[in-house]
Amino acid sequence: MKKKSDLISIIPAFLLMGTALGIQTQNILKHSIIGLIVGIIVYFFLTNRNKRINKTKS
Repeated sequence: MKKKSDLISIIPAFLLMGTALGIQTQNILKHSIIGLIVGIIVYFFLTNRNKRINKTKS
């Protein structure tokens, strides 16, 4: 269960990175949305990868 709670923190991390980039480029909303979308994609990718790894171990 601890892995799942750690994995969910990836989404806000990418959102904050997008926001920081947006502040620098004067386009906060666009980069924040891109960061959020990338965070969600990475979250689902890692979740699926972990499920496949756990299936091969059992």
